[in-house]
Amino acid sequence: MDKQMTLEDHDEEEQDPTVYLWLNYFIAQHYKFKGDVANALKFVDAAIAHTPTLLELYTLKGKIYSMAGDRKACSELHEEARLLDTADRAINAIAAMQQLKAEDYDNGLKTMKLFVSDCGYNVTVHDNQTIWFELECGNCLYNQGRYREALKEWNHIEKHIEHMNDDHADYLLYAFRRFTLQAFDELIEMMDDKLLQNRYVILAAKNYLRLNHRVNKMRETES
Repeated sequence: MDKQMTLEDHDEEEQDPTVYLWLNYFIAQHYKFKGDVANALKFVDAAIAHTPTLLELYTLKGKIYSMAGDRKACSELHEEARLLDTADRAINAIAAMQQLKAEDYDNGLKTMKLFVSDCGYNVTVHDNQTIWFELECGNCLYNQGRYREALKEWNHIEKHIEHMNDDHADYLLYAFRRFTLQAFDELIEMMDDKLLQNRYVILAAKNYLRLNHRVNKMRETES
């Protein structure tokens, strides 16, 4: 493919340029899964040189750097990907998450707010019950020693659960009036069995304990 854009030496028909692009992409994925950072970067860079406008290449390169322990480079590459398609809500959220993991709280919050501000009414990120985002915000602030602010972020998660429980009760009369009993049964199952087993809820609970332990240690040191 490098020399004559064919898959085999004896092939007479040249492949489409996108074949070369995705070969490099998937070979980079292959080396990433093997933990071979150098070769993974080599092939993803070849793909970027071939098609520098494909945002998936920058997110892949960011994941490779993240695997290598360079959170800052990972965050910067996801921001490059976001700027290639500013109308994509998903890449916007992913870029914000990577900024928080790189302990860039201000930019992470700013990036996440980009779509919230377009709602046309007074709303915040927390009104959308973005539990994963609040968890990452709290982690970022905790790592910076800003414990009070971290606790405030994690408290939003507890409030979301309380609101969901309240909505659960409010939905009861509507369910019977509209005969949506199957949907109500599924809601009960979600509230009883799945909500508190949600990965982000569990991590938030563990972080509460971690913060409580840290504060108690600080009190012991001060006394």
